[in-house]
Amino acid sequence: MKQTVDSLKKLFVALGGDAVEVADLTLTPDVINAIAGFVGVKEINVQPDKASATYPWTDKTPADMQTDLVVADGAITGTLKFIAGGLAPSGPLAGDGNFMALKFVNPNNKGVVKVGLVPSASGMGLVELDEDMNAVFKVTGKVDGIQQVLKVETTIDDIVRTQTFDLTGLVLNTEA
Repeated sequence: MKQTVDSLKKLFVALGGDAVEVADLTLTPDVINAIAGFVGVKEINVQPDKASATYPWTDKTPADMQTDLVVADGAITGTLKFIAGGLAPSGPLAGDGNFMALKFVNPNNKGVVKVGLVPSASGMGLVELDEDMNAVFKVTGKVDGIQQVLKVETTIDDIVRTQTFDLTGLVLNTEA
């Protein structure tokens, strides 16, 4: 593993990057993200969807789902309201739970953006965003004892940049 990290650091420098920028990195994904950023794959801007946003598959808006949601410094905080019955009659958004509505802005103006909760209670994994660049997630907090995170992957010309957002600062209401 250390060999891979060192090789990737050398690649970063060979591409014209400053060795100081990757000197303290010890994990392969961190160095890969540094390379992706250096070659121009910018991070996706993640933000709460506007409170009045509507979705064709539910009568609920983000205001019905969440309050005080903030995305900053690699974490998402705020309160997710409890919604009895869920947002859809079937599928991953069905059933009682807490739901989070997010908007994704791609400053790259190209590429494929996939998002999802890891681990996923529904087993869906990452899904590709469509042109509206928004998504709603059913957040459970933990799955099989493992804390969920929001993962965003941007792929441009086979270069993948990964962002991970901590969800431990979310309050999951248990009553409507």
